[in-house]
Amino acid sequence: MVQRSPAYIVPATVQRLPLSAAVLILFVLFSLTARAQDSFEEDTVNISAITVTAPASARLAPWSVVRVEPDLISRNNGGDVASVLQSASLLYVKRYGNHGLASVSVRGLSGSHTLVTWNGLPLNSPGNGYADFTIIPVMALSSVRITSGGADLEDITGYIGGKVELGSDPEFDAGRMASVSLNAGSYSQYSSSGTISFSGPKTSIRLGAWAGAGRNDFRFINEDAPGGPAEERRSNASFSSGGMTGDMAYRHGKSQISAHLWYNDSDRELPGPVTTVQQDFGERQTDRSLRGVVKFSSEQGKLSVGFMTGITGDINRYYHQVPDYNGDNSSVTFSARLRMGYRITERTLLVLHAGEAAERAGSMGYEERETRNIFSFSAGLRSNPLPRLNLLFQVRQMAVSDMKVSPEFTAGTTWMVTASGEHLLRANFSRNIKLPCFNDLYWIPGGNSSLVPEQSTGGEISWSFVTIASTAARNTLDLAIHASHVSDMIQWIPGPSAYWQAVNLRSVNVKGAEARAGTERLINDYRLSGYLNYAFTRSVIADSDIPNDRSAGRQLIYAPLHHANLNFGIERRWFNAGMAAAWESRRYTTSDNSEWLPAAFMTDASAGATITSGHIRINTELKVYNLFNISSESVRNYPMPLRTVNLKLTLTWSEKSKDHEEIP
Repeated sequence: MVQRSPAYIVPATVQRLPLSAAVLILFVLFSLTARAQDSFEEDTVNISAITVTAPASARLAPWSVVRVEPDLISRNNGGDVASVLQSASLLYVKRYGNHGLASVSVRGLSGSHTLVTWNGLPLNSPGNGYADFTIIPVMALSSVRITSGGADLEDITGYIGGKVELGSDPEFDAGRMASVSLNAGSYSQYSSSGTISFSGPKTSIRLGAWAGAGRNDFRFINEDAPGGPAEERRSNASFSSGGMTGDMAYRHGKSQISAHLWYNDSDRELPGPVTTVQQDFGERQTDRSLRGVVKFSSEQGKLSVGFMTGITGDINRYYHQVPDYNGDNSSVTFSARLRMGYRITERTLLVLHAGEAAERAGSMGYEERETRNIFSFSAGLRSNPLPRLNLLFQVRQMAVSDMKVSPEFTAGTTWMVTASGEHLLRANFSRNIKLPCFNDLYWIPGGNSSLVPEQSTGGEISWSFVTIASTAARNTLDLAIHASHVSDMIQWIPGPSAYWQAVNLRSVNVKGAEARAGTERLINDYRLSGYLNYAFTRSVIADSDIPNDRSAGRQLIYAPLHHANLNFGIERRWFNAGMAAAWESRRYTTSDNSEWLPAAFMTDASAGATITSGHIRINTELKVYNLFNISSESVRNYPMPLRTVNLKLTLTWSEKSKDHEEIP
């Protein structure tokens, strides 16, 4: 339900935190026995009598990099990536109802400012700049890596919010495996998936397929019903989806080549907004995509080489009861990127990147199919002048069709406070560019081919603590503060001829603080794991060229000031259970902050059992979403479901017998 201030104008002041949120934040700030799903990768290991620490290349980057834990990814197999990110990261997920469009924003900026890649291939649509996370199944990936801010300049194009990297990484020496999973849930939702893999010392092959459908007529509370709040069922909300993936890899010495293929098909009814009554316009959308990637990497002496090339094709069709509103959109993006690294000395590495992206898109909103070529070149110098000091400097220049683009740069440093790498300080300062999308440039009416790229200038300072105790307990704590200024932000505003148009007219100041903490340990026969994420993000409009604009000094719409989530898991032999909770403060729905969605606190819980016999493993899991049956909206007038239940059964066969394994 949207709430308004009595005077219809809300001063942009910091909200008070509820006691439960304050307790969570204090836990982050003062607990040093904590571990996040951070970018911890065992790379170089120093062993002492007390701890085992691992300063890895990702952790040594001068910006925040987070890796979602593999067990969280596998636990959500059968769902979409948006659900994983909402419960296990600091990203804010914006959903147009259950199974509707879902985008993610990083550090207060919109989903179009977040770069999304799959095995290095960009997934953002050239048309609107977004990636729809609802139609990205967990089944299509094995890793999720999140970079906050735009300081990393190794990609072809820039971004100013953050980056989400999805990967289907090869696994070697695992033998032959096969798995089948069946899911059934509330409101006639069913899905199934299967994988088969063959891997040896040098080769890896994995094939997968999935399908799902649901009536999705979930129950929700209509807070604005004519007779007062009433429980209703969602209409025009059914969906079906399916697809397949294939991953192949071969390695020889320090060289590896891999190929990845992904086909996706979805068909969704789009329920209308709920005001006093449900509005039903017979909306429906189909999305089909085919993506392919080839990657190669090699290292010989002082020289390392990496190459990626791929293509993605997307078809999106939109249907409305009014034929004039129908849409037929398609796009093709070809990308190629070369990386060369040369170790000048033992302490200095030169890294060069060159890339080309060719985009083509068509829409009923364009006169003809539009094309754009982007070529970029970047150079980075990494130096280790002192044993515990790492320095980085990067520059990138993009050459874009019919557009002048300024150069970008990043300067950063990482300092190991302790020789073992337990404590780490990081800092960076960068200037980044985000290109306009095709809709901004060419949509008729309102597109503006004279737009200039959005620019962001800012920096980040962070402290990281990581330790692995001799008892196998793993702990981390990460704290970061960041600030940036975005200029020439593109906005659509009413034009002089009664239609909306795209213009560069606002600037935004973003500043905030982030904390990630967690722990994993063995206590008697129990394996316990838990982590907590919290973000305070103040993203306000600093200046506007719109006459009488009341948005200056106000928070951007759908950018919560506070965002936190907590995950906890427990395992003992054949039994496992877990809980995930996410809290978001009020989200403003108007640019002058006069209306908002109230704070939301959502909790999911799960319990399961694992039975192993020889080569066979059977997993069962019962999961309850929205455990406390709370009414909520992610987007104004698009309600989310009340409590729902899902039951999953997974049967796995492995060539390597599991009899010798025992779950603690």
